[in-house]
Amino acid sequence: MVSSEHFSGQSLEDWLSYLETIHCRSIDPGLERMQAVADMMDLSPLKKSVIVTVTGTNGKGSVTNLLAAFLRDSGASCNLYNSPHLIRFNERITVNGRMVSDDELLESFDYIEKLRRKAGVTLTFFEFTTLAAFYIFSLKPADYLILEVGMGGRYDSVNILDAVLAVITNVALDHLNFLGNTREEIGYQKVGILKKGGKLIYGEPDIPLSVSREAESLGAECLLAGRDFCCKVGSEDFEYSDSSGEICAVPLPVIPPGNAAIVLCALHALGVYPEPRTVRRIISGFSMPGRFELLMDSPPVYADVGHNPHAFRYLVERMKRLKAADSSLRFIAVVGMLRDKDYSASLNLLAGEVDALYLGSLPGARGETSDNLAGAVSVQNCAVSRYNSIEDAFDAALSGAAESGHTAVLAAGSFLTVAAVMRRITSKDCC
Repeated sequence: MVSSEHFSGQSLEDWLSYLETIHCRSIDPGLERMQAVADMMDLSPLKKSVIVTVTGTNGKGSVTNLLAAFLRDSGASCNLYNSPHLIRFNERITVNGRMVSDDELLESFDYIEKLRRKAGVTLTFFEFTTLAAFYIFSLKPADYLILEVGMGGRYDSVNILDAVLAVITNVALDHLNFLGNTREEIGYQKVGILKKGGKLIYGEPDIPLSVSREAESLGAECLLAGRDFCCKVGSEDFEYSDSSGEICAVPLPVIPPGNAAIVLCALHALGVYPEPRTVRRIISGFSMPGRFELLMDSPPVYADVGHNPHAFRYLVERMKRLKAADSSLRFIAVVGMLRDKDYSASLNLLAGEVDALYLGSLPGARGETSDNLAGAVSVQNCAVSRYNSIEDAFDAALSGAAESGHTAVLAAGSFLTVAAVMRRITSKDCC
């Protein structure tokens, strides 16, 4: 790597640590700083791509990845940008199904750093790395470019590129300090990814008025769940329908069926119509790391990156479904959460469905302590224990599951929680 004039880091880890230091805030919504650097880049190759931008409180990662899987299966090339990552930063940038290498990242970081200094601006970690992703994509443009919004939409870094298709999976209360205190305010921020004359898919029947009004003012076509496309869920499969027809008996995916329906609607909006047998094959074989993923068999350990009440309601539904299939099955949960999340509502939803909560403190300025998490639990019939780390909480939960017999462990609350559990399972110390 050719080092930046003022930075001599030689490894990806060096760069990632450095990028945390160059702006005064970790989250600082706005596009001006990014645009100052982007104006010095040649992003014209990205105009060759059909751009799809996906936002929403939950489900962005599963929608973007399933959509990319369908598009690649159709024979199209597809680049994909996601965040955050679980284990390796490289997971965030995928070039036609291939995760980028360290060398590609180092080259892109060096390039963006030189432009950043020339522009005389500072960038947040996410702004910098998003520009680096755009640089990589511009060197290897694809038929489609799918972008996952980091937070909100209107002032999110990916929004410097204009999407042909905007997707809002759902709107719930999260990131209140930045996006607003109501669904209407949050919806206004998310619909900011929609461009004049574009198409919008909204993944719930209950669309905020701020979203529908913005779509109307922009002359955009709005495809609404329950009205323009439907997903009828059964015990083992679901049926999808829209104006183009109906696809029956699609196996229930590991992700919420409604998210799979959003993807099918997006494909049709893009003019891609996979055969029903193709839909069944791809959805039945689709998996996402950390999305109710089975990490261990004995005892069963599931992991999910859900980190707010909206996501925890889905987790409770999944646990109930497993219990209905096996009446002797019990659950205990390992949970660590960030302090800026609604962990009180999340934990009490979960506490009503599990026998015990093993709460672990998360590191970093945003990490909440297990003591504060425990203080938020009001459900009386759920045992609560506190630990200094997720690793300690997980070790204790495994011992508890082994002692009690037919018990499964669920790890949830944050990407950091799931990543810690994954590393613990693969470490030599884990039983």
